[in-house]
Amino acid sequence: MSPGGWCRLPLLLLLACPPPAPAQVLFPNALDYSLRAQSSIQSNSNPAKLASNGPQAGSGTTLVNTIGLAARIPLLSDDTRLDIAGVAGDARFADQPRLNYQPRMLNAALHWRAGRLLAGRVGYQYRRTRYDANRIWPDSDTVDDRSLDAEIGLRVSEDLTLPVLRVYEQKARYETTSNRTLFDRNTRGWEISARYQRTTGSTAAAGFRQAETHYPLRYQLARSGLDDAYQDRELFAETNWQYSVKTGLYARVGLLQRDYVHYPERDTRLLTLDAQVTWQYSPKTDLRLSTWQHPYSDDQDPDILYSIRRGIGLSARWRPTVKTSLSLLADYERQNDKSLTGTDILNHRTQYGSRLSWQVHPNVSLNLEGFRVDLDSDVPWNRYQQNVVRFGINLTTGSGNPQVERMFSPAECRWTYVESDLCP
Repeated sequence: MSPGGWCRLPLLLLLACPPPAPAQVLFPNALDYSLRAQSSIQSNSNPAKLASNGPQAGSGTTLVNTIGLAARIPLLSDDTRLDIAGVAGDARFADQPRLNYQPRMLNAALHWRAGRLLAGRVGYQYRRTRYDANRIWPDSDTVDDRSLDAEIGLRVSEDLTLPVLRVYEQKARYETTSNRTLFDRNTRGWEISARYQRTTGSTAAAGFRQAETHYPLRYQLARSGLDDAYQDRELFAETNWQYSVKTGLYARVGLLQRDYVHYPERDTRLLTLDAQVTWQYSPKTDLRLSTWQHPYSDDQDPDILYSIRRGIGLSARWRPTVKTSLSLLADYERQNDKSLTGTDILNHRTQYGSRLSWQVHPNVSLNLEGFRVDLDSDVPWNRYQQNVVRFGINLTTGSGNPQVERMFSPAECRWTYVESDLCP
């Protein structure tokens, strides 16, 4: 579709969007759905995230359009259903067209239950995002992440499922040849756990997982010191506690053992943590505090063995009227890169911003938001600043189920500015 066609898409959708009541006539009551289109124009001071000490391409204007559909489709009962959400988009950089790309997101899960004892799910996830690293400038790259998983559990009671068995496979694929060779990776793993769930919504789980990650193309490099496989084993505990109507707590703690195939002297043990507290301070104000620590596979420097990210974030949302809301967000993250030589490289990222939303119509809302990102690092090529101002229009229609609407939100929308409008 041409850029002009994408620009006309929100208008066409608005004309086609009926109010929620007639939508119930078009779709059966058993089907919950949400249809969403977004269009935004944004000014970005550093769209390529170029290093501060290098040549600068200057600021640019980006036009982003996305359209998405989410649905919850009962098949045999409320316990056997298909949840599916997909978003497709087009991002056009007016001043740097080589950065143009098409963001994608698809989440699908088939939940099932057989009799009183057995229940499970089969899921598929796909996401295409822009590869953010200035070292390939002026070229651009995209990353395709795919994952497939299956789960089965024995429900010994309505509250307790023991055991829960899960298997999964994940793949990451890059577009450019150099990145494919270095960072394409496959992960396969399994998990066994026990899960306890109350009717109030509180849950608790504990278990063990094991996964093997392999870089299938690194053998072409013929260089020493760069491993092409490792194994993770983790003991974990997880809880989602609804302390009261106004307060909730989520926490996951794990002890991770990482073993490398060719260089066992680099084996390490890591503590993983994700915690979040939500508090409804008043009928108009929500607060959220989160902290995290977890390793991830570095895909910007092949000499980095792995990285550990530690961070803390705070967000607040205030709704002065039924139709308006103001959100404030700030987070700080410290990244420790473990290099092949044993040297630690520290990076510090600070981000803060705000969003003002106005519900013009039950199907139409306007957003004005701004973000600033500062990245400081021990290495000069990994330092940059970025200022973003974005104005967008959101068009929605659906059955009004908030659980279905939340299917649009990928994990990265919690704290990080995402240019592709994959976030609500």
